Amino acid sequence: MVIGCTTLIAATLVTGIMIAQRTRREIRSEELEILQGVRKVCKLSTVEISLADYAKKTVPKTIDLPFTKEPTAYLFYSGIVSAGFDVCDGAATIDVNHAKREVRMVLPPARILSVDVLRFETINEESGFLNEIAPADRNRWYGEARAALERGALAGGALARATTHARELFAGFVGTHGYTLTLTVADGER
Repeated sequence: MVIGCTTLIAATLVTGIMIAQRTRREIRSEELEILQGVRKVCKLSTVEISLADYAKKTVPKTIDLPFTKEPTAYLFYSGIVSAGFDVCDGAATIDVNHAKREVRMVLPPARILSVDVLRFETINEESGFLNEIAPADRNRWYGEARAALERGALAGGALARATTHARELFAGFVGTHGYTLTLTVADGER
């Protein structure tokens, strides 16, 4: 009878230990899945904005004679601006609290990740043989077009939209595992 009770108690303890270890492995596996899912991509682009604009550009005369005029060009440009987060930045952290089923994330401030100029065309160009538009002028205009696309995306609220979309994406991702998300952006937005 004593041996039977001892065996039953030992079997119960061993079963309890095995269940506890299995639960810890499952929790650790879930935590790793969440962490790996977030860290798979360093540059998390959450918004892409397509923009287009035109501009009139002039170049000062190199030779100023009464019958010459300033070279003029009309430009059209378009592109895609991506905004989001650099998740591999040192400011990004992820903490998982299994007891509360909560994931706390801190992301660096949203920023412009890329500006891709897809189309850059000279629609109309007027210059003379004495006053030409140089390749350096065209290169400068390309850089100005790129900067204008970035300014347009910022003016259109790309960074705020990137933060909102990241919150939706991460909440959906951790929600599938039964967790809630607390997302904080390093510049203080909650």
